[in-house]
Amino acid sequence: MTNDAAARQRLMTGEAWNDFCDTLRAAGQVVIDRTPDADEQDRVEGFRYLTRMSIMAYGRCIESLAPMVKMPIRVIPPPRMGGQGVQSPDQDHVVQAIDAAKRYRVSGQRGSAPYVHMSAWTPKVPDWVGVESVGHRAVAVLEEFNPSWSQTPFTALLDEFTDGAGNVDFVLSADDPGVDNWMRIAPQTRELMMRIVYDDRDSQSSPRLMIEPLEPAPLSFTPSAADMSKRLAIAAQMVLSVQSDYADWTDALLEAENQLRLTNDHYLKVGGSPDDRHFEFGYWRVAEGEALAIEFKPPVCRHWNFQLCNHWMENLANYFTGQGYASSQDVEADGVVRLVVAAEKPATGVWVDTAGRDHGVMGLRFVEPESVPEITARLVRLSDLS
Repeated sequence: MTNDAAARQRLMTGEAWNDFCDTLRAAGQVVIDRTPDADEQDRVEGFRYLTRMSIMAYGRCIESLAPMVKMPIRVIPPPRMGGQGVQSPDQDHVVQAIDAAKRYRVSGQRGSAPYVHMSAWTPKVPDWVGVESVGHRAVAVLEEFNPSWSQTPFTALLDEFTDGAGNVDFVLSADDPGVDNWMRIAPQTRELMMRIVYDDRDSQSSPRLMIEPLEPAPLSFTPSAADMSKRLAIAAQMVLSVQSDYADWTDALLEAENQLRLTNDHYLKVGGSPDDRHFEFGYWRVAEGEALAIEFKPPVCRHWNFQLCNHWMENLANYFTGQGYASSQDVEADGVVRLVVAAEKPATGVWVDTAGRDHGVMGLRFVEPESVPEITARLVRLSDLS
């Protein structure tokens, strides 16, 4: 029996659905097992996080289809509150599904956002996915089958494919199309990812791009039974892998509380982009009356920002009020940034509001830095800051 025939049979008999449910059950067990001290708020937010990641996975793995006709590329802004994995309020994303067996033309206008980084999102999805049962061993196969553990083997800046008038035109493909403007992808690439960074959202615009397949293909908006079997498996495993990988990362950060440090192994595992940024993470724990004082002198860089998250790496930033994060404009006259993580506004420094919490994850990113910054973090009494 071929793989497609076996996958079709599993969908038609209901095995693929049962497998999907078993994998989601394993994702829920991560929340149960990894909530520190059975903290009630962390437990609630863990299950809410699981449902949010389920929505994300369903959209990317089940609903999303590679372009069959010319269509606009959608820019996704961060949520006004919340967001996964220390997501920057100054950064939009593009997550464009593609079929790596096809060639695509991307064209349009560059926009005025100063920085647009592109990568070929290439997750670990073996050929047997959708054919073999996974649910009962979903955790055990995460090293082999992990849709959120993405490598980005090929990257580019949108500026590389932009002319003097701001027009964008390039081919996206795994094979060499014989043109100068070519962004290479891998045979296993599933999505074109873009990170769009702004200095000032009010005055800068995002790219306005179209994508079209260069080879004609019949329109089919309903997956085949074999494809649906695979999509169910990938979606559920993505929910599990996000829960598990970020929980592992948080556990590593807990080993050195109230310090910022490089954790590139974990950052790479979730598709981080170290080729253009220096990103340090930590676990903050600040009791009532305390403050975490963070100081650094930003290197010459495209952009920097700092933000707080809860235990599950969901942003605490409130983009309506500007609370919970700080960014490039928060530099004092001597060129030093002095951040104060506290529940109350300090007498000095840039206040980063803890939003009524006393613990969670924090991140400090520098985009295209010319040097590695020296960062200090110390826990002090709030009353001692002057």
